[in-house]
Amino acid sequence: MAFAHSGLNAVYLAFQVNIASLKLAISGASALGISGLNVTVPHKIRVMQYIDSFDKEALKICSVNTILNRKGALIGFNTDGRGALRSVGLERLKGSSVLLLGAGGAARAIAHTFAPEVRRIRIVNRTISSARQLTRALVKRYQCKITSAPLNLRRMKELVDSADLIINASSMGMKGRNNPPIKRDLFHSNQTVFDIVYDPPLTNLLRDARSAGAQTIDGLEMLLNQGAISFNLWTGKSAPITEMRRVLSQKLMNHGYD
Repeated sequence: MAFAHSGLNAVYLAFQVNIASLKLAISGASALGISGLNVTVPHKIRVMQYIDSFDKEALKICSVNTILNRKGALIGFNTDGRGALRSVGLERLKGSSVLLLGAGGAARAIAHTFAPEVRRIRIVNRTISSARQLTRALVKRYQCKITSAPLNLRRMKELVDSADLIINASSMGMKGRNNPPIKRDLFHSNQTVFDIVYDPPLTNLLRDARSAGAQTIDGLEMLLNQGAISFNLWTGKSAPITEMRRVLSQKLMNHGYD
């Protein structure tokens, strides 16, 4: 849709690629002259070994979600952090205390992008070693206070209560997966809750946050904004973001979401 609206002779297609076939898929895309790719979980880190070069942001984050094929040379980018920043807004972010759920590729991108602007980041993850590894990488680069903690129900009240911005940057809450372990009564009205999960667009986390009077940002905003950045990398043109938002909303209505 964005290509057609911009008068470009191009299509955007989805392919499911398993881990064992990832190298073949990337080399095949290069050989076929495909102009660009988006990469999603679980391949954002693993795909880096099959790419020729990276922009500074992707190298810093050690995660790639966008690939540009420039005359046969594959260049890796990460648009997740910038997409999340556009979704939240710099004014809301500055000086805030952030509770970040997750330590994977998207969480790393968000943490690196947000760290220069915030007062504190607390990283919570089911695998504490991953959270600690991310924390160590961030502490070396940024001045804000950065700590990590295991996903522990007993600590969740204190973690949630002290956060200005809560971000679910994990797969928790996706269809068929467990929800983040934050009870409805832990949220308060002075918070913003951002869930990068976009299927379903209104997750249980966001529904509970809204019921407590918190402001919410859904995963469609991040999907839209990081997609717009990818579009610009591939085409050199500004993305028709208003039209993209309209079509996304229409597709959700057709799938019965509200």
